[in-house]
Amino acid sequence: MLKPTPCCFGKDLAPLTPHYLAIFHHNRHNDSMKVAEKDKVISGMLLDELKRCQEMLRDLEKSVSVLPRGALNKRKKRYKDKVYNYYCLKYREGKKVISKHIPSNELEGIVKQLELRKKYEKEIGYYKKRIVYLNKILGSGKKAG
Repeated sequence: MLKPTPCCFGKDLAPLTPHYLAIFHHNRHNDSMKVAEKDKVISGMLLDELKRCQEMLRDLEKSVSVLPRGALNKRKKRYKDKVYNYYCLKYREGKKVISKHIPSNELEGIVKQLELRKKYEKEIGYYKKRIVYLNKILGSGKKAG
């Protein structure tokens, strides 16, 4: 039987021998084997999750492509001692900054669409990270998306 030695915790792990042996066994004997290679059921589940994440990523990117992009700005104009407020949607096309006037009757819809776009972009980031993580676990060279 192996004798427990001090580790990164700085303590002797003698009271935790079964736990220590499990860590030792995991670190020493399983380095070369990926999780997916160990169990076909787990491998199948991970592949299903990878496919699901890729489908979600495609769907989210398709949804984001039709939503308006940019930021909503409120502008004030003075005309004959009166102040008028109006809204502009600012976004980039290449190097140009485009300002598009938003009529007051369309304002609420645009605000909701911009919030939805922001939410979808956050989810896209999550799914991209998850796909990279799953590819790393599976040891495959598949790219995100």
